[in-house]
Amino acid sequence: MAVRGGLLTLPRPVLVAELGLIFFGLPALYAWLRPPMHVLAVLWVVTGCCLVSLLFDPTFDRRRLGRWRVGAGELRRLAVRLVIVGLVLAGIVFAVAPDRLFDFPRARPALWALVMVFYPLLSVVPQGITYRAFFFHRYRSLFGDGPLMIAASAIAFCFGHVVFGNAVALVLTAAGGLMFARTYARTGSLPFSCLEHALYGCLAFTLGLGRYLYLGS
Repeated sequence: MAVRGGLLTLPRPVLVAELGLIFFGLPALYAWLRPPMHVLAVLWVVTGCCLVSLLFDPTFDRRRLGRWRVGAGELRRLAVRLVIVGLVLAGIVFAVAPDRLFDFPRARPALWALVMVFYPLLSVVPQGITYRAFFFHRYRSLFGDGPLMIAASAIAFCFGHVVFGNAVALVLTAAGGLMFARTYARTGSLPFSCLEHALYGCLAFTLGLGRYLYLGS
């Protein structure tokens, strides 16, 4: 059975194979081989290919890349959930390893400030393009637009972090992937889902969980 997948009508097995190669095969291979190329460089190469595919696909609504279609309700939802999750994570870190709570901004404030600025630009934006804008569009024919697509995007996002080699990263990104995918599905706004992703990522680094979310930890 042929299904729509980007510029061409592709057979379903081809789309499944492509998804498996990009979102599961590549991270697994990187985690296994540990090449000298930094994971961010690999991410940007993949994102560049995904972005070119989207921009040259006449069926893709480019407004999703810049749309800020959110109201006060979405902002309130984001703020309330961020506070709750922040308190829960801070409590967990304090209970398990109290010396690590806020250790990054306390020990290296200048580097922490740089991470707060450049992490969203260098890491969050390409992940948003790849795991949400591209994934949702390219594989809509496989998963639809509802819960199955959200779950598939979250699983792919989580597995992409297998390169960090620890279970904490997978737990954090599984939960985060579900939130970010639901936000993108609900709002159709890549910038807003990236804002949410950036806030949670910066929160993790600030609370002392960043060591699990970068190589060399």
